[in-house]
Amino acid sequence: MPNLDKQKNAAGKLIEFDMVSHTADELAHRHSAKDDHPLRFQGQGKILLALAQSDGLSQKELATRLNLAVQSTAEFVNKLVKKDLVTKEKSSADRRKTIIRLTDLGRETAAAETAKVPAYLEELTDTELDQLTAILTKINHHLYSDIDQASPTYANKFQETVADHLRDWFM
Repeated sequence: MPNLDKQKNAAGKLIEFDMVSHTADELAHRHSAKDDHPLRFQGQGKILLALAQSDGLSQKELATRLNLAVQSTAEFVNKLVKKDLVTKEKSSADRRKTIIRLTDLGRETAAAETAKVPAYLEELTDTELDQLTAILTKINHHLYSDIDQASPTYANKFQETVADHLRDWFM
C-alpha cells in the first residue's frame, strides 16, 4: 500500500502543475501578439482539430463531437471565421444547417499546432519522459475505468474522441 503522505504530496503537485500551467498559458496569451494565441487546447483549437479530421461538419455536429454547448461552438466558429480559418455555408441538403469548412489557412494552422510540444517538456530527459508517460498512462487508465463505470455509453464515445485528438495532435 502506497504511503498516504506521498500520495498527498503527489496530489498537491498535480494541483500545483494545473494552476501554474494554466497561469503561465494565460500570461503568455496576454503578452503575445493578438493573432499569436496557441489554439491547441482551447475551443477554437478543438474545432480546427475536428474539422482537420472530418471537414464539412455542421455546428451542431461539432458541438456534439466536442462536447461543447451549441452557443459556445457558434462563438468559437465566428471567431475562426474572423481569423479566416474556417468558412460557414448553408447546407444544400438542409438549409437549416450551417456547414463549417477549413480554409487553406485553417488547414495550415491546424497542422502547425499539431507539431508543437509544450516547452516545459523540453526540460525532461528521455528517461524522465518515459517515466512521465508511464505514470500518466496508468493514471489515465484508472480515470477511463471510472468514467466507464459511471457511464459506459459516454465512456466509449469519450475515449474515441480523446484517441482521435491525441493521434492528430501529437502523433
